[in-house]
Amino acid sequence: MPAKTPDFAEVYADLYGQPPPERLTTANSDADILRSARGFVDGFDFTMQTQVGCPGGCLFCYVPSGRMLTPSALRGEYGEAWGFEVRAKRDVLGKLARHLARGTLADKVIYWSGVTDPYAAPPAETRAIWSLLSETEPALRPRRLIVQTRYRPDRDAALMAAYAASSTPSDGAPAVVVSYSIGTDREDLIRAWERATPSFAQRMRGITALREAGLWVVPTLSPFGLWDDLVGTLARFKALAIPYITALFFKKDTNSANTPSRFISYLERAYPLLLDRRWQAGRLAEMRAIYGQQRVLVHKEAFASLAAPQHVAARPN
Repeated sequence: MPAKTPDFAEVYADLYGQPPPERLTTANSDADILRSARGFVDGFDFTMQTQVGCPGGCLFCYVPSGRMLTPSALRGEYGEAWGFEVRAKRDVLGKLARHLARGTLADKVIYWSGVTDPYAAPPAETRAIWSLLSETEPALRPRRLIVQTRYRPDRDAALMAAYAASSTPSDGAPAVVVSYSIGTDREDLIRAWERATPSFAQRMRGITALREAGLWVVPTLSPFGLWDDLVGTLARFKALAIPYITALFFKKDTNSANTPSRFISYLERAYPLLLDRRWQAGRLAEMRAIYGQQRVLVHKEAFASLAAPQHVAARPN
């Protein structure tokens, strides 16, 4: 009988030698919601964040490894504090309205968000953002909003679809793209590595709802974990007419967005296969056999494709 997968608290203790904090701390921030994109997000004009910190508590998150990505108090010395404090930014709607009115976002590509999951924010806030965007004069709207999430953006599917239908991006491509993180279909691994995110089943319902609303979805198998039925999941994506997928494997000693060193050490002990380059190449070949050689993108190419996804969708299968 296979060994039981440790729960989140056990994996956290393995990484940091102490139990996880007992609760999520909330505070406020006066920081702006926009930043010029740079580094790994240089295919975009701006990143947008309405919170500082992310309550998902994903133990593999790259953010604590980047000293410039978030305040040290939210990371902790070794990343142990990440996921346990969220600072809500004040006057999110006012700040966004002023950026829109000034033309700051006109015909720009916005990545929402590079650090904090946008759909970890309160429902009232995300609804208000889409409503404000829809009320904005079309000439002042962004060319494209890329929503990066592993939560449930489908709660706003109707609002997103209305905004997309009333927008005409200058390049003729979709006004809204949802890059949906779904790294494994194993619920035990999700619960072991992600403190407070939706299950695989919930994410698949979310993807289905977004596609039924006519929205562009790019599933990102990130970070790529162990799968019970990868082939079946890809078949479900194809049945939903999803044009392409992306994948990001666990990363060590690369130029950016590395998996935290303590989680890498944990994988080396518990799941070394996930770091094996030959195994990764085999899974990539498996995905491309189903989806097409040019329609499964990895790492930086995958990320950059979100700024202009129509170019990938036009490739032959």
